[in-house]
Parts: sequence; C-alpha cells; structure tokens
Amino acid sequence: MQGGAKLGQHFLHDEDVLARIASAAVAPGDTVVEVGPGRGALTKHLLGIARQVLAVELDLGLAEALPRRCGGPQGLTVIAADILQVSLTDILSESSPGRSVVVGNLPYYITSPILRKVLAARHEFRSATFLMQEEVADRVVASGGTRSFGFLSCFCQLQSGPEKLFRVPPGAFDPAPAVHSAVVRFDVAGEPPPAGLLAFLSACFRHPRKMLKNNLAAHYPPPLLNADPCAAMRAQQLSLSELREMWERLEGP
Repeated sequence: MQGGAKLGQHFLHDEDVLARIASAAVAPGDTVVEVGPGRGALTKHLLGIARQVLAVELDLGLAEALPRRCGGPQGLTVIAADILQVSLTDILSESSPGRSVVVGNLPYYITSPILRKVLAARHEFRSATFLMQEEVADRVVASGGTRSFGFLSCFCQLQSGPEKLFRVPPGAFDPAPAVHSAVVRFDVAGEPPPAGLLAFLSACFRHPRKMLKNNLAAHYPPPLLNADPCAAMRAQQLSLSELREMWERLEGP
C-alpha cells in the first residue's frame, strides 16, 4: 500500500490472500510495477513468480527498508517516489512487450487517481491487479441501472475489462480497516476511447440525480437534446453502450 501508517495505511498480512493476489496478477517472466509495497509482504510473493519487481513507495523509511525486508533479491528495484508523480513509461522502458503488469494494495483515499493514472498508461502493460475498498471495486465493475454505476465505472470499462476476483475481510490487515476490501484485475486491450467520449460521460454524471438534458445543457443546443430519446433519463439508468450511442447521436456524422 502506498505510504506509511501516517498516511492511513493498512498493511495486508494474510499469507493466503497475498499468495492469491500474486498468482492472479503475475506470470513467470513478468516485470511488475508494485504500487506502494509498504513492508514488502506482497513484494515477497511477487518476487517468487516475476522476473523483476519495480516497487514504487512514497514513504522513504519503508522504501529504504524494503530490500532488507525482502532478503536483498537481485530482481527488486525500489523507487522512492509518489506513484502519481512518476512516469510508468519511463519505469517500464526496458521491459519486454506484453510482459509487464501493475499490482498494488491501494490506499483508500487516492484509489481513483491511481486508477486514472495507470489506465492512462495502459499501452505499457497487459493488466493491473489492485486490492481496494470493496465499495470502490463495486463501482468499477458496476453495470448501468445499478446504484454503483457512475463515471468511474465507465472510465475503467472503456479502457479495460475489470473483474472483481474476491473479497478480503478487515482481519487480513494490520490495523484492520472498518470496511471490506476486494481484489480487481483490469485486463487491457484495444484502442483508448475518444477523449470527447470521456468528457461527455463526465458531464453526464456531474450531477447524478439530474436528467441528462440538464447535465448536458451547456454542451448541446436544447432542441437537439430534447429530441434525444434518452434526454429525460438519468445517466445511471442507462448502460455504457447506450450512453455511447447517445454521444454519437448528439455529435452527429
């Protein structure tokens, strides 16, 4: 997890859960970018499978202690930095194409910024596997028509195939958080979505309780909006494909 205990960190210590995350995320020969290795509990499992682990840790004390905690393995490189400030392209510049993955136990308070940072660099790796608060995991994989569906759902699903793998109880952490967590794997493929579509979806969900014609009023002429069959609905009521079709209708040929 990124940062030390003073940053709200909960250290995962359950060996069975750690092993499940590593096996779900990594294949032999991979290069792994680990987000926030903390005390190295997951790092050790990753090193048992991967060719190389590039561990990005914000807490300087934890970063300096990590090689010793892991037994000084040759395959470990520690980068003392904030994952939100580093370039994944630079970090992975020497890795083999198709053999890079990202793994991490994400701090609850910056999960969304990290997801956006990683998916923005999606061309650099084949998958990302993250442990996160279950509520956020449910939002990531949510379908239209459900309460959890929102911009984060659309953002992640347009750029990857997110899958909620399993839940993790509070007792697996030290200290135990007040909520359950879950492991989500993001398999990336295809071309990134048009920037205009992401901006459209952001506007659609800006005020989730408002009708789409109100959220989009500043972006399209009222006659065009009012004529759309979905204009009187809320964004949450539609599926991602329906929202994309609405964007295509409004943008025109």
